Amino acid sequence: MTEIHWRNFQHLEPEERSAIEGRLRALAAERDDLLDVRIAGQSTEHHRHGAREARIAARLRGKEIVASRSAPDDRLALDAAVDAFEREVRKRREIRDARPRSAEIPPLGIVDRVLHEQGYGFILTDGGERVYFHRNAVHAPLRFEALGEGDRVALNWEAGEEGLQATTVGAPPPDAPAP
Repeated sequence: MTEIHWRNFQHLEPEERSAIEGRLRALAAERDDLLDVRIAGQSTEHHRHGAREARIAARLRGKEIVASRSAPDDRLALDAAVDAFEREVRKRREIRDARPRSAEIPPLGIVDRVLHEQGYGFILTDGGERVYFHRNAVHAPLRFEALGEGDRVALNWEAGEEGLQATTVGAPPPDAPAP
């Protein structure tokens, strides 16, 4: 489940907070690519747009998505920011879905290290690269909790902020070559 972190919205009513979290959790439930959501509020100097700003930021498979909106009060700014955030997440998903898929064997590797308590690990690819992976990148039939060092996996990755990051980690095809 995606974690939601709040900052500077202490005076928001519990039912308002619940409604926003419900919208974000529904968005996260559509796919398992939304990793961590941070919601922050602050005062702003924008007299034209309002005195409060709501900012929502999250990692979507290696990409940072940010939506920020200003309004006269927290609730209006938060609703507008969530609307913008939902649009941006769906837009990114459509872009990813439109990418052509190759019928080739996906890149393969071996789990080098897995830190179950922290929710991440590293894979050593057959090409010799070390790739970070988060628990949310692991897809069925694999289970993050069951992964161990030396397990053979198929993966896709991209450049992250601190190096290579797996976007998906799955079972290797039956005809995959041994390491």
